[in-house]
Amino acid sequence: METLLQDVRYGIRMLRKSPGFTAVALVVLTVGIGANVAIFSVVNTVLLRPLPYRDPGRLVMLWESLPGIGYGQLGTSSGEYLDYRNRNRVFSGIAGYKNDTANLTGSAQPERIHITEATSNLFSVLGVQPSMGRSYTAEEDRPGAGKVAVLSYGLWKRRYGADRNILGRAVDLDGQPYTVIGVMPASFQFPFSTLPYSEQAELWVPVAFTPDEIADRVREFGTFTVGRLRPGVSPQQAQEDVTRVAAEFQKQYPQIYSGNIYVKPTVSSLAADVVGKVRPMLLVLLGAVGFVLLIACANLANLLLARATTRSREVAVRAALGASHTRLLRQFLTESVLLAGAGGAFGLLAALWLVRLLVAFGPEQVPRLHDVTIDPAVLVFAVAISVLTGILFGIAPGWRACRGELQPALREASARAGASREKLRLRNGLVVLETACSLLLLVGAGLLVNSFIRVLRVPPGFNPNGVLIARTQFDDTRYPKAELCGVAEREIIARLRRLPGVESAGFVTNLPLADPRGIGFRIEGGPPNEFHNADNALVSEGYFQAMGIPLLRGRGFREQDTASTPLVAVINQTLARTYFSGTDPVGKRLLWGDRAPFTIVGVAGDVKFSALDADVAPMIYMSNFQVSSGVSRHAVFVVRTAGDPASLASAASQTIWSVDKDLPVFGVITMNEVLAASVAQRRFSMSLLGGFAVLALLMAAIGLYGVLSYSVSQRMHEMGLRMALGANARDLMRLVVGQGMRVVLAGVIAGLLASFAATRLLSGMLFGVSPLDPFTFATVAVVLVAAALLASFVPARRATRVDPMVALRYE
Repeated sequence: METLLQDVRYGIRMLRKSPGFTAVALVVLTVGIGANVAIFSVVNTVLLRPLPYRDPGRLVMLWESLPGIGYGQLGTSSGEYLDYRNRNRVFSGIAGYKNDTANLTGSAQPERIHITEATSNLFSVLGVQPSMGRSYTAEEDRPGAGKVAVLSYGLWKRRYGADRNILGRAVDLDGQPYTVIGVMPASFQFPFSTLPYSEQAELWVPVAFTPDEIADRVREFGTFTVGRLRPGVSPQQAQEDVTRVAAEFQKQYPQIYSGNIYVKPTVSSLAADVVGKVRPMLLVLLGAVGFVLLIACANLANLLLARATTRSREVAVRAALGASHTRLLRQFLTESVLLAGAGGAFGLLAALWLVRLLVAFGPEQVPRLHDVTIDPAVLVFAVAISVLTGILFGIAPGWRACRGELQPALREASARAGASREKLRLRNGLVVLETACSLLLLVGAGLLVNSFIRVLRVPPGFNPNGVLIARTQFDDTRYPKAELCGVAEREIIARLRRLPGVESAGFVTNLPLADPRGIGFRIEGGPPNEFHNADNALVSEGYFQAMGIPLLRGRGFREQDTASTPLVAVINQTLARTYFSGTDPVGKRLLWGDRAPFTIVGVAGDVKFSALDADVAPMIYMSNFQVSSGVSRHAVFVVRTAGDPASLASAASQTIWSVDKDLPVFGVITMNEVLAASVAQRRFSMSLLGGFAVLALLMAAIGLYGVLSYSVSQRMHEMGLRMALGANARDLMRLVVGQGMRVVLAGVIAGLLASFAATRLLSGMLFGVSPLDPFTFATVAVVLVAAALLASFVPARRATRVDPMVALRYE
């Protein structure tokens, strides 16, 4: 221990004697370790930390698909959920829930919130109970039973000031009073917004399935199911059991499950479903910061190699006094670990700042991002990575210094021992490593940038410029009939059109790139059991004009299209091409549910409805004033303006309130903001990886500059001799730059080979770009070589300014 303390004290003295070297090293370490700790803190919270439930590894989601009509991940119908609940043999508990929104009114301004209608056993299945009060019972989860609600901690604190007397009070949801019976813990979230068709709920109420909902088995697949596996039951066994249950109830109802209408259940881990979409992105970012730290280590190793040369006499003296190679190596490692420890401390401070930036600007698609903190696990990681970094960049210089020959070092008049060929090879090898890692990161960033540009270039099918949207929701209590909603909607549209600068206005229930929705339909005259799927939205007259969606054939909707007139529909170009190829679809009829046939009156241009990087699906538009559906009360008003649409935000909100002051108004943003939000995750991953790649390029250039500068300083005598023998400035420039380019080209070749293998991991994050895109690879190689030329220029220019006589006398 005493020896270790001596090494520590001596190491601190040596670092204080070289303040310039110490400062540079601390900056490099702060950047490298800080970036790693920040990204690991996100990975730790999102991927590694267990979900906030009891024994979360046994929780699974049950999904259904309709392969016959092309529907993938769906919920179940209410009746199917009950069959899975009553007939399964593998779950200790299975709960069903529906996602919805509600208008929360009362003492404060009307507010639209996300709610979850769930069976009474949801909280027991998840293994979490309210921190205040209780959850609702099976008796309360019945049609006509008393209306009760459980609040989220966030809603209780934000809306009700954390009032501990909230229990027993009534809150108004869609005009109906609900009695508050409980408040969930602060850590509780369910469902996560990253689950399909889900938003993070702020309030839970009983689902109370009605007999009609239970009987209608295939109209709506909006009941989602979470189950807890019994001890000893594997996911594979659960999959086999739910497949058996599905086969049984489909056999029991042959009149319903016929033709291409059949369901296929799938069991998946709840944790995997929560993080599935962001896992590849976070792992790629974690790998990227790892490469940044590796480049930082290579840079520091080069600095320490140069510093070790100046300390060769010191090492020789200590060895002559009896210090063993192991003792000397330990001293060098102690110094490097001390340096890394200080860099780790500063890196931790930098990570705190970076985490705040990530939380503030990260996309909503990253689950639990707002829960990211520097917790004990992150602190352990920071300590471990600091120690490992110190060993990594200190071992090679320490080993080289301790292997030096004793007598030649003692005979030196000063500490200016020239670099041996072996040392030069080691330093060049470190630059090759830096260059290869930089090229790998630059290629990855280049592919993501190329993909992002291609996504932004995808025509959305509408013109977002000059468009403002404003959302509201009509509740069942004050608007019990669809006709009342229609009257208010028409009045709001009329008043919006009268605002100064407004060119057109319309209404839609499901906005492109924001509110996906699909339906199953049949074509009149086709096989009675042949169903197809299509995206769907209910719209008003003027919607196509306000969104800039072209009508290619026929007409759009008119004010005369009402509930008392024949049902009409407008389809998109893809549906017309898919099902009416070679014929005019106008006049043909579609069947949806038990409604009367819809006559096709027009064909609209294709619109990217679900995502810019997704294929366009068949689309059916219907008039909201003719059709009443589950989404009819979700209103999105679309306003096209001649000027800046954001300037009309306040006027649009006031216009809606002028019709009904109790309507909640939210989501008042421009359509360009909707477009930007749809690619937020791509932008986030591209920006971070791009930033790390630029940082890596800068570090690699600095590393090359350091090697060449050191080489020039050690070859002053050679340079002077060459000039004395007739070499000119161009010859010396070519010599130094050539030395740098040989090293860089070796790194480029190694980096290209590594990129060919590694970029395949990015394939799921790319759009319209091959992982082996030659343009990206070539561009990155050129940029890296150009940066290397720039880094080589300053040392080369210094070599050309050597005075031969001074250099020869210096030697």
